[in-house]
Amino acid sequence: MDPLQVPLWKFLYQGLHNTWLRRIAYGRETFVLPFDNIGTTVFIAELAAQLRTRNVDLDDKLAAYKSRASGQYVNQKEATQHMAKEVAQLMQSWLPSQPAADNASQQRILELEAELAKVKSSNTQALPTTTEALGNASTPIGRALQGQPSATSFDPSCLLVSPGSVNPWLVESQPSSLTETQYKKWLKDLKLPSHKQETLEKQLEKVATWWNSQQDDAVKTIQRASVAMGIDPCKHKNASTDEIVLKVMTVAMLMHS
Repeated sequence: MDPLQVPLWKFLYQGLHNTWLRRIAYGRETFVLPFDNIGTTVFIAELAAQLRTRNVDLDDKLAAYKSRASGQYVNQKEATQHMAKEVAQLMQSWLPSQPAADNASQQRILELEAELAKVKSSNTQALPTTTEALGNASTPIGRALQGQPSATSFDPSCLLVSPGSVNPWLVESQPSSLTETQYKKWLKDLKLPSHKQETLEKQLEKVATWWNSQQDDAVKTIQRASVAMGIDPCKHKNASTDEIVLKVMTVAMLMHS
């Protein structure tokens, strides 16, 4: 559809009830700025309404006065931009600080969730042998929970279990963000030797197949395990990052092995 033929009110907050439609109807200058989420839209709309109600004139008074008070003599546009940055910095200070992680509790939660996942996946299988019951577990989860060394063969289910401490290589070398683009760039920059690259590709294939068969609640377990391993929790944005997290964890386990 031709953008010029789309009714303007469809783009405005509150549609036909938007205050700025009256200004447009009177031929007054009006500016439209799109936002990518409803939270920003509501906030900016309410902020503009408050400024209008309180008769705060940004152009002629507030921004210029604030700029002069801070010892800066700039034009109106730069003064407004500077004031906006200060307001944003103030709002940044209101963000809640990240609570300190209770490593012991997180580790125990991960262990219990891993045990539960293993029980669910083995409902149709035979009960463990006497040898396994005595401590010689034959699964990666069993070995991880009992402190035994893992087998040479990689099993993706070990991603459900957090190590006793963070992976130092991952803490120092994790990608800047958990997007497909950044992951590919990060992996390329690692310049893995050919034998490690081949091993990694095989492991990632196993991870993809295994992940497709997991229940929805496995996402929370993976997120906890990844944070316990050393991935910055602020990088978890949405469901699209889950598979990237698994790939990064797999790479970290290979590099730290």
